[in-house]
Amino acid sequence: MSGRVFEVLQQMLKLRKDRSVAQSKLVKAEYERVRAFKDQIESYANEYESQWMVAAQQGDTVLQLQTQANFGQNLRATAKSQQPEVTALKSQSREALDKALHDAQRLKTMQNFLANRQRKQLLARGVQEEKVLEDVLQARYRGR
Repeated sequence: MSGRVFEVLQQMLKLRKDRSVAQSKLVKAEYERVRAFKDQIESYANEYESQWMVAAQQGDTVLQLQTQANFGQNLRATAKSQQPEVTALKSQSREALDKALHDAQRLKTMQNFLANRQRKQLLARGVQEEKVLEDVLQARYRGR
């Protein structure tokens, strides 16, 4: 194959790697955002439960205690409903990272192949030049 074909293939692999790295970063950012939101809701639920306990010890009305308890339960339910999305995004983030790493490895392999190919071509050219130089020197020596 010509060198140009390998260069085009290398560029395609680089574009693919860049795209998969960008996708991995996007998915990871979305995962972090959703996870942080879920954690924040759980934190609010914990605060409400603490406030509920203090209110219960201070003797708030049953209606007030029930309202606070319901709100805390709703926060917990919301946080719990976020868990499947967090889990799915975590999995997608891992898959996107694996793809980016795989694409980076493919690009590195192609770059190593091209470097070895170029080294061999330079070595072959050097050997050929030595042979030509040797032939010229032998021709001069015979011509004397």
